[in-house]
Amino acid sequence: MGGLDMDYGRPPLPPKGPLAVSKKDMEHIRRVFDQDMSSKKLNSIISPREDAQMFRSLDRHAVPCEGIVELYELLWRWGHRTTDQPGFAKNFGFAIPDTIIIEKGKPYAWYFVSKKDGSLLRKSEGSLTLGAVEKKFCRDRKDDESPICAAWYPVASQFSEARCHSPMAEFMTPGSCREFLSSLRCTHSGIIQAFVEPCGVSNFLVRTVQYKNQTSLSVRTNRALLVNGKGNAFDKCATFEGWEGLSSSCSRYRSVGQQHMEDLILEAGEALNQRIELECVRHMLFLEPTQHVALHFKVTKDQMLYFIYASVVSEKDVILQTRPQLLMRDSCMTEDLPCQALLPGGTEKKATPYEAPACAKRLQDRQREAQAALDDMRNLLESESSERSRREGSLPPIHGLSQATDRALSDVGSSGRRRRSMSARGPSKFDSILPKVHYARPAVPSVPYQIHSLQHSLQESGRYEYSPPFLGQDVVKRPLVTPASARTEPPGSLRPPQGSLSARSEPGGLAALSTSR
Repeated sequence: MGGLDMDYGRPPLPPKGPLAVSKKDMEHIRRVFDQDMSSKKLNSIISPREDAQMFRSLDRHAVPCEGIVELYELLWRWGHRTTDQPGFAKNFGFAIPDTIIIEKGKPYAWYFVSKKDGSLLRKSEGSLTLGAVEKKFCRDRKDDESPICAAWYPVASQFSEARCHSPMAEFMTPGSCREFLSSLRCTHSGIIQAFVEPCGVSNFLVRTVQYKNQTSLSVRTNRALLVNGKGNAFDKCATFEGWEGLSSSCSRYRSVGQQHMEDLILEAGEALNQRIELECVRHMLFLEPTQHVALHFKVTKDQMLYFIYASVVSEKDVILQTRPQLLMRDSCMTEDLPCQALLPGGTEKKATPYEAPACAKRLQDRQREAQAALDDMRNLLESESSERSRREGSLPPIHGLSQATDRALSDVGSSGRRRRSMSARGPSKFDSILPKVHYARPAVPSVPYQIHSLQHSLQESGRYEYSPPFLGQDVVKRPLVTPASARTEPPGSLRPPQGSLSARSEPGGLAALSTSR
């Protein structure tokens, strides 16, 4: 694309941004939008009745479509001036199919891309014969190829004597192309171009226009199948050359495996428009201020971009195509909205770019404070353990303290909202809370008492068909070693009646007490 930005002998145009749309121009643009929407009833093209009549008609649905033939001569000259890279497509970003310019019924020039180095060439006068054209275009078509071999575009001119007698474009099969070449007369002036196979089942064209230094594109795809489709050759191939009902329009180019093709088309269209402005093509064609140059491209199956033709379109069509870009520059989109503070979110209190919201900042502060507390606790535990190790005559140091401390602190420092895993929820794998040491666990003596359950009498709680729920809950701890003073006088909880004191002092007194009860 660098070849389009330089021209030997002339300084390149400085890069321009989008021009500011004045209030007067914006009012004109709004009127064009309103008139276009009011003229289409129920989303029709012309009117519902006329649309139905056009669909039922078997005639060709052609509209005036004329091409600018001078642009091919300029492209050929620009290709020879630019020597950055050997190929024309590498310098300009697109190629050109075989194009023959017909002037007053006779071949005037034949432009083609060389298969050797990819440069744009022009054939000599000796090769400019209708027989050579017929041999090139009217060959037998293969089964997987479309039956269309060539297209005819009349010349665009402000002078009536230089124009063709019919301003309609044509798409020709090999048979119709032979008939057309044999019927050329002095009133025929235009372009015969080899048909470019599109990347899809239907024919399409991509149009780029420039308005207020903004380049926009429009993709128009024919509704009929190119191969084995119904209708005549024109109805199966017409896009911008025919009635709008034959095709569908879209403001974006999307294709599988061609993600960057839309950007390439916009760059090629913008660079070519700069060349047209640099060469004063508008003055050459005597165009009015309300007339603009539209460029048409096509993409093949091998992801190659081809320039097909350039035409003159009205300002209304350019404004309607550039509608998405113009709407974003309207005053209602650029100026401040009155009383915007009354709307939800219409205040200046918005999140600062690259800064976390307040809730996230508070969470981060809490996490930093918890981490600082954990660090202080770790330092304190490490200092205490070091002091214990320095004491003389102390127990052996506990080696697992630092690891256990880190593990405990990591568990405490983790977020409270995070749920523990199922393995962590289960019982601890350690059967004791004592730390691990080198020596064996010391023997722990049993407690110096025994637990005895007190016998319960049902008469104290009334009559029960079942044992009361509190039965067996009263216990007493009996020491294993009883001093002599405690043997003569048992505790108050075991003090028997006065009549049974002699029995308690004798051996087997407890059994006698239970027997008497």
